[in-house]
Amino acid sequence: MTADPTRLETLMADAVEVSVRHVESGGVPFVGLLVADDGWVSDPGVNLVRETGDPTAHAEIIAIRKAVQARDRSSLEGVTLLATGEPCALCYRVAASHGIAVVRFAVDRDTAAEWGFDYRAGYDADETDRLPLAATAQHLAVERGLVPFTRYRDLHRSDFTTRS
Repeated sequence: MTADPTRLETLMADAVEVSVRHVESGGVPFVGLLVADDGWVSDPGVNLVRETGDPTAHAEIIAIRKAVQARDRSSLEGVTLLATGEPCALCYRVAASHGIAVVRFAVDRDTAAEWGFDYRAGYDADETDRLPLAATAQHLAVERGLVPFTRYRDLHRSDFTTRS
């Protein structure tokens, strides 16, 4: 992807703000957004697993579904995936199978785990880190990147204090 890094930072910052709003409306802090070299940007996908009961309704997959419909094709070759939290094993696999070339995330898997979202076991079980897409994924720091996670914890503090 040859997109302007400043543009990607701006779009990631926008995705983070969508994530904050989603958390404040009862959701979890994960948003996915797709960006193409031709300037096209997808509608953001938010994690809807809790709301829908669909275990595949992860933010990145919702964004991919929207993109496939909007672009009227199954391949998203050359597209960049921006994610507020590093994609899980399932999302990396779905992104790779749709030809997504680049992944950038605001919060990595270890930091997400520190804030109550530990999905790291799936990487080993699925050998996700062997995927070229996962191996080349990179952190894209934005000023408020952690805010959706801190806001989620603030709103659900009792959930965190009752865990042993």
